[in-house]
Amino acid sequence: MARVLCINPWIFDFAAFNLWIEPLGLLSVAAVLREAGHDPVLVDCLDRRDPRAPAPAYERDAYGCGHFEKAELVKPEVIAHLSRRWGRYGLPVGVFEADLEAQGRPDAVLVTSMMTYWYPGPFDVIARVKARWPGVPVALGGVYATLCAAHARAHSGADAVLVGPGERAALRWVNRVTGESRPLAGGTECVLPAHDLRRPQGYVAVQTARGCPFHCPYCAAHQLSPEGFVPRAPERVVEEIRWCVESLGVRDIAFYDDALLVDAPRHLSVILDGVLERGLRVRFHTPNGLHARFVDQRLARKMRRTGFATVRLGLETSDPDAQARDGGKIDDASFAQAVVALLEGGFSAREVAAYVLIGRPGQSVESTRRTVGFAHGLGIQVRTAQYSPIPGTAEWSSGMPGDVDPLLHNNSVYPCASSVGWEEVKQQVREGNRALLARLG
Repeated sequence: MARVLCINPWIFDFAAFNLWIEPLGLLSVAAVLREAGHDPVLVDCLDRRDPRAPAPAYERDAYGCGHFEKAELVKPEVIAHLSRRWGRYGLPVGVFEADLEAQGRPDAVLVTSMMTYWYPGPFDVIARVKARWPGVPVALGGVYATLCAAHARAHSGADAVLVGPGERAALRWVNRVTGESRPLAGGTECVLPAHDLRRPQGYVAVQTARGCPFHCPYCAAHQLSPEGFVPRAPERVVEEIRWCVESLGVRDIAFYDDALLVDAPRHLSVILDGVLERGLRVRFHTPNGLHARFVDQRLARKMRRTGFATVRLGLETSDPDAQARDGGKIDDASFAQAVVALLEGGFSAREVAAYVLIGRPGQSVESTRRTVGFAHGLGIQVRTAQYSPIPGTAEWSSGMPGDVDPLLHNNSVYPCASSVGWEEVKQQVREGNRALLARLG
């Protein structure tokens, strides 16, 4: 049995906010390692509940979300010209080093990664692990490792870069570098993510399906899930929710799906029936956004009964030409029907908002202002989602040169559009949201 240290690294960025962040891929890998007979342990640099360094709390924090502690750092040269302050978000370095000291020398180390432009966090973790335990093999996986594999192999310092879904790849790698022979009996779909390895945060992330059947030109879902759209068995999802609520004391669950509502009558609706039948008291959140086309009154009422508290709808744009270029997954009429179904089902502007993309290549500020006005006119809030170019997507070549430093993928700096006008759009969003909420009292 190998002792495997699994590390969720810091975020290095201009800004970071905990919106139900959980290293779900890493916890899924850890669960498979444990099922195969290894001993995985977790060090979480984004643990906001660590009693040695609790994250700052504010009155408006809700559902387990909130700010991270920030340590301001000198900006790397490639972004040194930007006026914003850059830094490390998460636990102080001293707390991280104390955790490593307490764990003792592992047999192998797995480090995950998220946004492509957050790679300095994993790099820093890998360097510190290598300095403490020379000779211990280290592998890097996750989103950045998959989308920027060549960059990771050249610069991360990891002994291996694991690309794509990591459960079986990580198990094979651990077995190889430790000389173990511990195959997994059965499929990975039967193993629940190891949420219990993480200090309770008040919430967990649940994924009911991998991949997405749509092909948006700006999205990397097909690179991260090359097997395509693969739903889990509804009963396994219900079992995961039950375990988290009854055994781990979780109240808030964020769905990490890219396409939660696809085939809803045979998938999400069945899951929600299971939640109701078991009397599970939970609040659900949809930070990734929902396909509004699939929302009808029956589903909206069931979502309300089962405790959906944060409903985000993917609008992106109300421009019909842009909607067609994105595959026609939504149009204004379908979006409006979804909003009506949700409002008539008992939701209000406090719970429902539309995601609107800003800063996309070729996108005009004026058309985006019309999109914001369209959503506000339907009686719901707006949340802006700033565009980030993703290597390998259909839209990548129109935004960035292939060899650019991933730090310049950062959506905070409008990498593919002029910054002129977008702050005015954000102000329009804030004013419209405030007006809607003021009418609710």
